[in-house]
Amino acid sequence: MNPLLLKNYDLLLFDLDDTLFDHSAAYKRGVYETVRRFPILKELDQYEFLRTFSNHHHRLWPRFSSNELNFQELSIMRIENTLADFNISVPPGVLRQIVKTFQAAYVHSIKPDTVVKRFLSDLKEKVRIGIVTNGTAFNAYEKVERLELSDIFHESSVIISERVGFPKPHEGIFQHALDVFNSEAARTLFIGDNYFTDIIGANSIGMDTLWINKYDHEFPGEVHPDYMTKHVLDLEKLIIRGERKSSDDKSISN
Repeated sequence: MNPLLLKNYDLLLFDLDDTLFDHSAAYKRGVYETVRRFPILKELDQYEFLRTFSNHHHRLWPRFSSNELNFQELSIMRIENTLADFNISVPPGVLRQIVKTFQAAYVHSIKPDTVVKRFLSDLKEKVRIGIVTNGTAFNAYEKVERLELSDIFHESSVIISERVGFPKPHEGIFQHALDVFNSEAARTLFIGDNYFTDIIGANSIGMDTLWINKYDHEFPGEVHPDYMTKHVLDLEKLIIRGERKSSDDKSISN
């Protein structure tokens, strides 16, 4: 993979979940904590509950993305459908309590990473940076706050699908981000973990892409990212390598 020359970019855009923090781990802890707290769920297999809950989330997500469901409706339905698969029926009040418990447990599982925070703070001194994420305004800002990144990513620099009206990989949300930052696609690098929503989406509008491929998956499509790493902090190594190459090239030319 080529070294990353930061001078080639005016803007770096980051996905949020599973890019700037381990969303999957926080999500799992949130589900397990919810199962543990409610007597009616305690006897269930936590893994099976997580798998079923995740399946219903993914099935309902397109309806949320198209604004057919709001976030509260999505939250209620994915729990309600999960419980139905386990032949569990609860009063509406208990259902709402389960939803609130999961949301709180998930958010409280999100912890700041001082190394990531330091890297992003240093990066912001060199190039403009922002976030483009699928989800709700409340959750996105809460996550940024929990990660202690609010001073780095101000509210105006966090682009959220709920507010834009287009989810990734729709070109509309990427174009909106370019408009907000007054940047060009050719001078923008998008960093994300999801090949389909992040890499294909950003590539479709002409952005360079960096795929955070934690598990060394093969490319599932024809689009090849310009860079690939296992963790967001590996971006720092690519930038350092690029700076060294640029310095070596100048020495040779002189």
